[in-house]
Amino acid sequence: ADVVIHGPCRIADMIENLQPVPDGLYAPEIDGAEEQVVEMTYANARKLYGDPLPDIVNERLEKELNAIVGNGFAVLYLIAHKLVKKSLDDGYLVGSRGSVGSSLVASLCGVTEVNPLPPHYVCPKCHNCQFVTDGSVEAGVDLPDEQCKCGEQYNKLGFDIPFEVFLGFHGEKVPDIDLNFSGEYQSVVHKYTEELFGSDYVYRAGTIGTLAAKTSYGFVRKYLESKGKTVRSAEINRLVKGCTGGRRTTGQHPGGMIVVPQGHDINEFTPVQYPANDAKNGVITTHFDYNAISEQLVKLDILGHDDPTMIKMLEDATGINALKIPLDDPKTMSIFSGVNALDVTAQDIGTEVGTLGIPEFGT
Repeated sequence: ADVVIHGPCRIADMIENLQPVPDGLYAPEIDGAEEQVVEMTYANARKLYGDPLPDIVNERLEKELNAIVGNGFAVLYLIAHKLVKKSLDDGYLVGSRGSVGSSLVASLCGVTEVNPLPPHYVCPKCHNCQFVTDGSVEAGVDLPDEQCKCGEQYNKLGFDIPFEVFLGFHGEKVPDIDLNFSGEYQSVVHKYTEELFGSDYVYRAGTIGTLAAKTSYGFVRKYLESKGKTVRSAEINRLVKGCTGGRRTTGQHPGGMIVVPQGHDINEFTPVQYPANDAKNGVITTHFDYNAISEQLVKLDILGHDDPTMIKMLEDATGINALKIPLDDPKTMSIFSGVNALDVTAQDIGTEVGTLGIPEFGT
């Protein structure tokens, strides 16, 4: 009884309660982030929609900014804005992934090119707007071409995405801003993140590799062979089950950067290490799997992608600005149903449609 009960109880009584990861979100801070985001949002909204803003725009902005500023997320928008701006200034487009496109503030801060308002016409010259709110059109790009009464061609915007997709129904979800940078530019953005926050405050998001069932099965078979044991298949399955999910090694997320706020130390949240404990990697990652600390620290997803690289090459080769091509350009749209616009035949390229090499359309 002494060894099993009283001894351990005595030791437990000597140890204070420890919590490995603190509660609450510790977002990085940038002085004046809230004001900058609010100012930038309204300034760009007026550039696009004129002054005073249409009611529908104003209401959406108030709702979003209340949630963003109220939950302390403005700094995330500002960081994303800075990262995207740096890449654009250097000539590489950035693809925004996932739900950030449902935020009009993100759109006006230049983080995403997706406008989540209901489909609408807006005049680039006199800012006259016409919104389609009856659900008859799903996206602005599907609207027929129209001219404004001032004679200017209307821009067609809006994808009709509710803001709740991004921050949840009460604006409480920590926003996950995933950005696709050009693969050849990714390291520049990682360096820039370190410049923004200081290298002691930026770490790569660590992952923990666990044993898969197949690998466990191999290990169990090898072990039994080495011991010369023969057991029933139920026992093999029991052993495999016991091994599966065990930690095997550590790695790193392909683009996740964990940011620690000034005045805090990474060790308050997680130990750090080299991936797979190999110092040759030179990259310091969090030892805890990033999912375990995702509610506490902000993770920026700075992913490397071929898309922006290809678009830059095509822009350089043709002199055409990719963002100036309308999304409903008939010639472009035709490659999804045939190959005529490419001046080739289906026999030439071995496929009926011209989407070869377009990401996500290869299958």
